[in-house]
Amino acid sequence: MAVGLAVQTSGSHPQTSQQDTVFSTQLPRAVPANCPALGFRRLNRRQQPHQATRVCRAAAATKDATAVATPAGSSATGSDDLINHTEDSVLVAGAGIGGLAVAAALHKVGIPVIVLERSEKLREEGGAIALWTNAFRALDALGVAHTLRDEHPLLERVELATKDGRVLRSFGLDECEGAPHEFRGMRRSDLLKALASNLPLARLHYGCAIARVSSDLNGAVVVLEDGRRFRGRAVVGADGVRSCVAATLNMPEPSYAGYAAHRGIASFPEGLPLPLNTVRQVWGTGVRAGMYPVSANEVYWFTVFNEAQSPIDQTPGQRKAEALATVRGWRLGVEEAVEATPARDITRNRITDRWGTPGLPFGDGAITLVGDAAHPMTPNLGQGGCAALEDAVVLARCLRDTAPSPGAHAPDWFRAVSTASVAEALRKYERERTERCVPLTIRSHMMGRLLQLPFLPVSLVRNAFVAKFFSPAHFLDHAKYDCGSL
Repeated sequence: MAVGLAVQTSGSHPQTSQQDTVFSTQLPRAVPANCPALGFRRLNRRQQPHQATRVCRAAAATKDATAVATPAGSSATGSDDLINHTEDSVLVAGAGIGGLAVAAALHKVGIPVIVLERSEKLREEGGAIALWTNAFRALDALGVAHTLRDEHPLLERVELATKDGRVLRSFGLDECEGAPHEFRGMRRSDLLKALASNLPLARLHYGCAIARVSSDLNGAVVVLEDGRRFRGRAVVGADGVRSCVAATLNMPEPSYAGYAAHRGIASFPEGLPLPLNTVRQVWGTGVRAGMYPVSANEVYWFTVFNEAQSPIDQTPGQRKAEALATVRGWRLGVEEAVEATPARDITRNRITDRWGTPGLPFGDGAITLVGDAAHPMTPNLGQGGCAALEDAVVLARCLRDTAPSPGAHAPDWFRAVSTASVAEALRKYERERTERCVPLTIRSHMMGRLLQLPFLPVSLVRNAFVAKFFSPAHFLDHAKYDCGSL
């Protein structure tokens, strides 16, 4: 069994931003060989293709200027010369978790990188994100883990309970195989700042809304919505679930999982409703909730509930009222956490995912994907953001290994690497990551299906099983993965 929790929003609207808002408990250990027999769908680009000619924004359809200029909204410390000379750089689309992690990893191994971000500044919206042992291994490789360890409490215990306040099981993470384990919750913005701190500001350019990308024999090209055009050695799509770059690669749209989530961060200046070192999940029937501390006086919380896939348009007040109604009368601090959160800070997210094929590359030429753009997954194992950090380390290592003389890199060594070698390195990265992420995505999907079953008899059996027979030995099997070093 394993518990996961995470937050990684993609998109800025609080009602439609994508997933990783959920903390859930894993029941079976392995993924059955024939998942479709359980009613699950394997999705790949052949089953649900985009139109290959689709662009990301309609405004880009009539613009294809070839002039290169400093993007509007770029950092005040950004270099006009740098943004005008991108031919030797890897271009990263998006400055979210995956994009900044890739940039930090490439910078560390001596590969020039430029990040193009749609927003006008480093994004600070979004809730919390849960980082497990595997994520901190990646952060260690990137050289930023120490900052986050210093600022955020180590969570050492897990509590599984029912909505009426009955604790079914409480255990320490050191009871799980592979100990010692590490888990910390933090605001998404804190992680973004830590990743950005390892990059020269001139590498980050804001106000750069990408319209489309393409690959050719000389590398890859990015065209912005305003028509500006940039050429690089490669393009890495780190632009989230609704990825423009993924659309270019004809990746299918993520599929709706059948449930949605509210989330928020509540302040408790007089004391938290749970111990500072504890993660708590509370179960109902077809509804679940959870919380964990992100600081000495703040708690991240979520609720998950089944709903049909229909558009939802709510005011902040309506959103908070819906969240409260979902957990009205629940014990153990759940209702109090929702009540203590300002309505404007509560988000509502529909949960989606996309399955791929293990070992099958998804990129093309000098174009690849990371994070939610590559492998959107439900947040039931808390691994979406963790996997994006792993992606960054593996991608940088594969590109680093294209060096003519490993371990003896000249400052401009990447310039001498052929386009074919870059493409080969990207395919190697993709094969390695699909082997890791496809089973993770399927396993997470299965957990959500099991935990969201809306039948009271099933809930009663689940609760009895956890109370009497549950062992935490395999609770964190999915978080033991080591992406390696740089």
